[in-house]
Parts: sequence; C-alpha cells; structure tokens
Amino acid sequence: MLEKKSILAVVVTYHPDSFFAERFEGLAKQVGGVVIVDNNSGPAAVFMLREAAARLDVDLILNTENVGVAAALNIGVREAITRGYDWVLLFDQDTVPGSDIVEGLREAYDDFPRKEKLAVIGSNYIEPETGRLRFSPLAKEGLCWKERRVVITSGSLLSLRIYGMLGPFRDEYFIDCVDLEYCLRARSRGFEVIRTGKPLMVHGIGRPTRHRLPWREIDVSNHSGVRRYYMIRNNIDMAKKYFWREPAWILASLWTRFKSIVLLCVFEEDRHMKVRYAVMGLFDGLFSKFDRKLG
Repeated sequence: MLEKKSILAVVVTYHPDSFFAERFEGLAKQVGGVVIVDNNSGPAAVFMLREAAARLDVDLILNTENVGVAAALNIGVREAITRGYDWVLLFDQDTVPGSDIVEGLREAYDDFPRKEKLAVIGSNYIEPETGRLRFSPLAKEGLCWKERRVVITSGSLLSLRIYGMLGPFRDEYFIDCVDLEYCLRARSRGFEVIRTGKPLMVHGIGRPTRHRLPWREIDVSNHSGVRRYYMIRNNIDMAKKYFWREPAWILASLWTRFKSIVLLCVFEEDRHMKVRYAVMGLFDGLFSKFDRKLG
C-alpha cells in the first residue's frame, strides 16, 4: 500500500540557491519524512541548508566531498531503508514539487494492475522556461499513467523492496544517466516503469535557450563541458549494456546525443571546450574507463 507514512523524500543538493527552502516548503506535509543529502556545497550554502532544515523540520546529511548524484541518492535510499520506509521519493534541488505530487503518484499506483512488478513511478512536469507540459497527458483507455522505458530522477517514486533486488544506483556514473540506467536495469529484470499523465511538478533541464532554424524553433540545453563528458560516457556505457534489450531506445538516445553535439557547435558558447569533453567521454565510455573524476 502507498501511504504518506510509507514514503521518505530525498533531495540531493549541490550549491543550491537561496530559494531552495521555498521550493520544498510544502513537501514535508505530503510524506512521512524528508532527508536532504548535500554534496559539500560550501559554508554559505550549508548555513542556508541548516536553517532550512530546522525551519522545515527535515533532516540534513552533509557529505564532506562531492560524491556525485548517484552516491548521494544511494545514501538517501539507505537512510530510508534503515528507517523502515517502503518507498523513496527523489528530487533534484531545482524542482518545485506540486502540492498534489504524492496524491498524483498514489493515483497512478492505485490504477496500475501489476503492483508487485512496479519499480518506479515517474512524474510528468511543467517546463519553467516555457510553461509547457513536458509529455503528453494522454493515456490509452483512460488510464492516468503510461508505461515508459525510463523516467528522470526528480519526482520519481522508487519501491525499496525492488531496489533491494536491483541494487543501488551506479556510483561510477557520478551524475548523468543515473536514473536512466536504473530504469533500464529494472526493465531488464522483468520490472516495470511508469509515468503519470498529470503534471505533478515544475522542473527544468540545463539552461535552455531557444533558437530559430529555417523550418522550426529548437531548444539548446547549454550544459557545461563536464556534464557533456558524463552524458556521453555514460550513454555509451548504457548502449553497450542494454542495446540488445532496448535497441530502439538506445539508438534514439545516441541520436539525441549526436544532435545535441551538433547544436552546441552551432549555438553554444565555449564549444571547443565542450566538444573536447564530449570526445573524452566517448573514449572513456567505449573503454569503460570510470576513474576520471571531473567537477
């Protein structure tokens, strides 16, 4: 059963802005508890987080170094398991959870027929820059959820029972594709991933800017060179592991990465540096080299 008291929310932070507490103010009322896991953000940010944790009555775990998103998520999940929760609800620091996010996730859970196989429920969301709904809300046969291959970390509700079977997020991925690999791993072992049709949060990816091509407008993410490295490296690693199970998704993902490199070469700043990082990621991914730590 999915109840408020069975859910621990985990928020991973790294140099959060001063509006962090405002974004997550209403979350504690919807779940059994909240834990913030900070990746060594520095004195000013930590002071703000301590104040926010005290005011919101949530717990704060301070890492002494930046261990990456994957390791920080695993720290939060282990905390949930230790405390006896059944579910963990994950967030990025920039997400604005809706006042009905848990109710929306519960609605999808209640409607899903194969609950014993349900590994992850993801949340549909509104893009802050455009106000647009990220994914179509339409679902077949009047359902409030859609089966998906992958969903993003933020706003995702994980079954801790199934997490125990699948194992943790891959620490060596550090930041990018952490969520995607976990979903593909779950599906490869016979579990299921769904996403709500209803938007349950506001969430942005990168620092997008809009540009006009002769035939349409496009958004460019403007991710840093370091992020480009991890995106390419981890995408290549996923392709090697899951191509024969999810060939269509893997090919589409690689094509998306290729297009993003082309677009950054045309529209983004620091393009030479970003391409250099992307090439490093390509070779490290091909040769399964995970000992290079950047950022």
